[in-house]
Amino acid sequence: MKIALVCHQYSLRKGGLEKDTVLFSRELRKRGHEVHIFANRRDDRDNTDDTASGIVFHHVPVFPFTSPGKNLSFALNAQRKLAETSFDIIQGMDRILRQDIFRVSDGINPVQMQNRYPHPLIRGFFAATPRRMALTWLEQQIFRKGGCRTVLAISRVIKNEIIRHYHVKPEHIRVIYNGVDTEIFHPGLKELYRKKIREEYGIGEEEMLLLFISNDHKRKNLSALLRALQLLLPQKFRLMVIGSDRSEPYRRQSIKMGIGEQLLFAGHQKQIESFFGASDIFVFPSHYDAFGNVCLEAMAAGLPLICSRTCGASELIRNGVNGFILEQKRPEELAEKISMLKNHSLRKQIGRQAAGDAKKHCIENHMSEVLDLYRHIIRSKKESHAGNIFHSVQ
Repeated sequence: MKIALVCHQYSLRKGGLEKDTVLFSRELRKRGHEVHIFANRRDDRDNTDDTASGIVFHHVPVFPFTSPGKNLSFALNAQRKLAETSFDIIQGMDRILRQDIFRVSDGINPVQMQNRYPHPLIRGFFAATPRRMALTWLEQQIFRKGGCRTVLAISRVIKNEIIRHYHVKPEHIRVIYNGVDTEIFHPGLKELYRKKIREEYGIGEEEMLLLFISNDHKRKNLSALLRALQLLLPQKFRLMVIGSDRSEPYRRQSIKMGIGEQLLFAGHQKQIESFFGASDIFVFPSHYDAFGNVCLEAMAAGLPLICSRTCGASELIRNGVNGFILEQKRPEELAEKISMLKNHSLRKQIGRQAAGDAKKHCIENHMSEVLDLYRHIIRSKKESHAGNIFHSVQ
């Protein structure tokens, strides 16, 4: 198949969407498909193997001076670039005007607004800003104006939000969970990295180590985790925080709370699997996340997972069997779950079950589902010979 993937940035060093695009394009290429990337920016440090493997890059220019200008000009210029060549499948990873599949990677604008601005008056004010108006317009084109044939949602929560806010027919939304590379993330990481990482960071073998990974500590709710650790005093858990977000505000907060010595900020890490191997529990109390790849990676590594209900990956959790779901994201609730997992046999039992369940979502199974969807869309296009089969209820 000749496949086009469209995203603003193509990089392993950015967020989940950008990283997903890089890894997904490589998986497609491994399976012999012709892959074209349409992006405004790419990280050349990531692209040596991609260029050698035959992935083709197309630069999409943008108006660089404002956020709405970037979003709208990218969508318009991507459409012009895509029209120059025919493809079997066009998949939008970011918001563009026309595509066969729109993959909703980071949620939809109305829900983002609700989570960022809970107060309706403040939300109404920011909804009228140029950036949010541009995003709303683009989503209207996609969901209401026939901008795609099929929506690919990475969790049921995303599917339900699209139906609720844009009245898209359920049969035009396919839920396909993200996949995990079980050759990289597996329970054997403990044997490979536990001693090495703990020695490097001064963590005792018997100390309980919690792991938190995020590039947006506010949205992923690091403050609630710190308050939970304070509630657990005098019990002392160590917390490893990985990610590129600013650490200083949380260092100061932890010192004021009397838990400063329990925290370790490791910054951005390329080889995060080694930290899964060194840890005992993975904690993800995010306010909102379309999926949360790190949750599935933690499960595959055999770690008990504590995850908020508002994270798409919570749909993979059977509460108390392969992890724990936070219903309210309150520090008291989080502290209770952490305290329960002090029990070594319970941690081991839940971690073993999590690793087994994660195998169902391995890369091979994920790619099989996506390629089945591709073939379905190609058949539909041949049968219809024209037009757009995506329609929403107005």
